[in-house]
Order: sequence, then C-alpha cells, then structure tokens
Amino acid sequence: MSRSPRHLHLYWLLLLAPTLAVGAATVALLWREQARLERAAVAARETRLAAVVARARLVAENADLLAADVRDALIAPMRDLPASAWRTLQSGWPQQNPLVRGGFTLSPYGQVIQPDPTQEEGREFRKKFAQLLDELRPWREKPGAKDAAGGGRRGAGQGQQAGELGQISGPNAGNSYAANSNASQFTQQRKDLQSLSQGGLPQRDAAAERSGWVPLGDGAETRRAIVWFQANPGADVRGAEINLDTLAAQFAATLPADIEADEGYALLDDAGRVLGARGGTASHPEPVALVPLDSALLPGWQVAAFLPAAGMAGARRPLFAMGAMLTGLFVLAILASGSLLLRQAEASATEARQKTSFVANVSHELKTPLTTIRLYAELLEQGRVRDDVQRAGFLRTISAETQRLARLVNNVLDFSKLEQGKKLYARVPLELGAELAALLDTHAPRVAEAGLRLERELPDTPVWLTTDRDAFAQIVLNLVENACKYAAAGGEVTVTLGERTGGGAAVRVLDRGPGVPAEQREKIFDQFYRADTALTAEKTGAGLGLSIARQLARGLGGDVRHEPRAGGGAAFVLELP
Repeated sequence: MSRSPRHLHLYWLLLLAPTLAVGAATVALLWREQARLERAAVAARETRLAAVVARARLVAENADLLAADVRDALIAPMRDLPASAWRTLQSGWPQQNPLVRGGFTLSPYGQVIQPDPTQEEGREFRKKFAQLLDELRPWREKPGAKDAAGGGRRGAGQGQQAGELGQISGPNAGNSYAANSNASQFTQQRKDLQSLSQGGLPQRDAAAERSGWVPLGDGAETRRAIVWFQANPGADVRGAEINLDTLAAQFAATLPADIEADEGYALLDDAGRVLGARGGTASHPEPVALVPLDSALLPGWQVAAFLPAAGMAGARRPLFAMGAMLTGLFVLAILASGSLLLRQAEASATEARQKTSFVANVSHELKTPLTTIRLYAELLEQGRVRDDVQRAGFLRTISAETQRLARLVNNVLDFSKLEQGKKLYARVPLELGAELAALLDTHAPRVAEAGLRLERELPDTPVWLTTDRDAFAQIVLNLVENACKYAAAGGEVTVTLGERTGGGAAVRVLDRGPGVPAEQREKIFDQFYRADTALTAEKTGAGLGLSIARQLARGLGGDVRHEPRAGGGAAFVLELP
C-alpha cells in the first residue's frame, strides 16, 4: 500500500474511534437517565396508589359513619316515644323518612305485635322476616340452667336478659308462652302485655338498654337490614327495616368529587353490583384497591378504587429508545460521511496516480513518433539517403508515425472533450460499408506492422446510417489498435459489418489473442485501466482507447461491449442505432 492510502486509513481510524466512543458514552448516559426516570416513575406510581387507597379508606370510613348516624337517628324515636306515639310513627314512618321501609314491634319474647299478626300485613311481615325471627334472635331470654332435681329455674339475675329471640317460624311459631311452662315467666309476660295495651312507656334502664343493626340475607347477598331497640329486658322490641337503596344513594354521595380525571371510585354491594360511582370506572376492568365497610353493618359491601392500566404499568423507555436511535443515526451519519470522504479521497488519489501515469505514457507516446519523424526527416534533409528505395521507406515510416501521432492526439482531445462534456457530434448520412473499407485500407500498414493479417467481411448491399463520421472512425481505429497491441500473437484480426437486431448496424473486431479474463471484461472500459498481465505490461499506452470508444459509442446512442470469441480470443462489438 502506498503512503497516501495509509494516511487515508489512518484518518479513517481517527474518525471512527472518537465517534464510536462518543456514541457509546451517549448511550450509557441515556441508559442512566432512563433508569433514574424509571425509579422516579415507580416512586410516583406507588405514591399515587397509596393516595388512592387512602382516599378509598376515607370513603369507607365516611360510609360507616353515615350508617352509624342513620342507625342512631332511627333508634332515637324508638327510645323516646310512648307506645301510642310509636304506633302512629310506625304506620306512617316510610312516608316521612325515605330511609325506612316500615316499622315493627315485637314482644320481649319474640311475638309479632305490630303489624297486626292477624292481618295480612302482619302475616307478610312474619313471612318476610322469618330469617330474623328464626336465626338471629338477639333479644330472647335463655332458659335457666336446670337444678339438681331436674327442675327448670331462672339463672342468677332474673331481671337480666341473656339470650336470643325465640323461634317463631318453626313448629312453635306464635306459641312462645306454651314453650315455657314456668309460671313466674308467664306472669311477667302478662304484665308486660297489659302495660303495652295501656299505651305507656316501659320503665327504662339506661344500663339495660339494648339496640342493634342486623343485616339480613339469603346466605349470598345482604337483602335487608333492620335497626332495633329494647328499653329493658322486659320491654317490647321496636324496630325498623332500612331502605338499602336509599342508603346506598346516600353512600354514593360520599364518594369523592374532586379527583383526577383518570381515577375512579365505586360503591359495591356484596354481590359486586355497582351502587354508585365517581370518575372513570367503566374503562378500568379491575380495581386497584377494595376497602370493606363495617361488616357488622353491611357485610360484603366495599369501596373500590380504580386507576387506568397505563397509570399502573411499568415505566416504558421512550427516552432511551428515542435517544439511542438518534445517537445511532448521528453516529451512522458521521461514519457514512467519513466513508464517503474516504472513498472520495481514495478515488482522488487513484485518479491522481492515473493522471500522472497518463501524462507519463502520453509523453512517451508522443516522444517516440516525434523522435522517429525528426530523425528520418533530418536524414532526408541532409541528403544522406541516396538510395531511392531507402528514401521511400523513410517516407513511409514518417507517414506511419505521423498517423500514429494523430491517433494519439485525437484520443487525448476526445478524452478532454468527453470529460468536460463538450463533445459535439455532427450526424450525417453515412454508408458504413464504404466508410469501413476506407478506414481499413488506411490502417492496413499499421496492422501489417503489428504482424497481423487483416481480414474483412463486409456486406454487398449498402448499410446506411445517420451518425458522426469522425466519431465512428475513431471508435473503429481504437478497436483495431487495441487488437494490434494485445492480440498480435493471434496472427489475424477480422472486421465484420452486419445488421443489428432491432435495427441499426453492428461492427465486430475479432482477434485470436489471449482474451480477457471474466472479472476484467468491464474494467477494461474504465479510464486509464490496463489488464495486468505479462503481455500487456510489455505494451505502452495510456489506457484510454477502449474507454473513449465506449463513451463515443454511447454518445451516438449505441454501445461498445466485449464478448468471448468462439475458439479463443476476443470480440469487441460496436452497436449503432
């Protein structure tokens, strides 16, 4: 490798190394920044999730407080009203308070007093609240433990209630008096009923007051809820059924209104139905948090908090991806620009070397015929050649060298014009057979001097074409001169003229030389290129003949191409339209 290409590759390495280093450092910095952003995104996501869960808990607490307020507000009239006022309130309570479906009164022993059990309304009540009366039984006194004699007795503190409500929906429904044969208990029941019928308020004992909230369901869902109150163990039980639909609407009003656009909160019952919602809940398939309400009030009811999947997904890497892509494009642009500059520099260096070689070759080519012409002309001028035959030979040599010099000058001029794009063509009608015969006659001595036998195959009929006479002649002479230089060992060169497929004409220059290797069949038409073989290395020349021939042919609308010749050698084909 010459010094100049080494320098070019060194420059390329000096460009490549820092570019790759800067690109790698940029990608590393982008990766670190992306990792920092991801950590920040995770922290922000966790903070927001914690805030959403805290807000859902606050909503649940507010709902529990609202339920407790409803319970206390409904218990207040049960505690304060006498029997007559209670019965009046009980009958019209649903119209006065949308939270109440209806009120009821039970005896201390579980009998239905209001609604009237002998009426349809009372029977419906017993049927409706069979579960309450049958299973929960929060206020029935338990029988006392049996004594040693086997007799039943009340436990210590007979005035204290310590049991659950008796079963009135079973075999002894409505017959709790018969279920207890204790005479003292029967007497107490009679007194309590008499007190109720007189419309008075049973004696209250603040320490013995009992009240509660009882959710009722079918085992899968909470269908109803009641609030009840008992002033003392011997007093009647007052209660009210809560309108859960109205309660749920009031719960929904406690859902937060000032929330982010993509957040959502919903109140769900124990069957998963949405009782109320705020924000974007429909677009979020799964809640991110479920906070239950007080199980003693509404078991299974929950407050659900929602966030979009995008808000909960892992942090993506748009910054790193975009930054890495731009960095890669930047590095590729620098490397591509450097590669183009390197190729351009190498091409310029190669062209400079070729032009230097061209100048040297042209100088040699010009010097050789000029020296010969000058020597023979001086001999003839000084009269040193007295033999007429020798004098005629000198004159022929001078003529041949002059023609050789003219061909070289024409090639140089054509090359210059073609390079500058100033080559002009003067197209005229031309009979190619006659023109080609005249050219071969003129060049026959040069072919014979190269040791070749010139053969021609021209058609008998005229072949007319509109083309440039000088360009045509230059192409043919360059092809024949190429055969004289590189195919002299073949002994013959053949020039043929025929019609071209699709119209036009084709001139073939055939030789029996060494041929052209397959990998060089296109390169030989490059400027300054000469096939690198021992045979061609012995021949002088500028390497422009075939290049100029092809450029001239293409300027005329045709082409010059090479193809192997059957039996060995080469065939150069000039095609003109």
